[in-house]
Amino acid sequence: MISDSRIERKQVEKTVGPEYIALAFTAIASAVSGGTWVANKILSRQAQDIQQAFNYTNSQKRRIDILEDQINRMPLDYVLKVDFLREIQEMHDNFREINNKLDKLMEKLLTK
Repeated sequence: MISDSRIERKQVEKTVGPEYIALAFTAIASAVSGGTWVANKILSRQAQDIQQAFNYTNSQKRRIDILEDQINRMPLDYVLKVDFLREIQEMHDNFREINNKLDKLMEKLLTK
């Protein structure tokens, strides 16, 4: 009998019980799921950062487009002071010519 109990103890010591196998599988499963959760959190934060950067870039592109449109419209909406004064001077010259012609016509009409 003593020899039988020693054999049984040796067999029990050499074999791994189902609770150890279950414990190992549980540990592996929790490690994998925990790692997956952490990886998902990191990836979602990075995706949010990328989306924010993309939105910021689009808003800056819209601002640049608006500025380019304003710059392209400037010659139509605004005039340089020099050009404005030149046009006014040309108008004065034209009015002076018209006035001179009218004076000459009036002189001719009055002299006859």
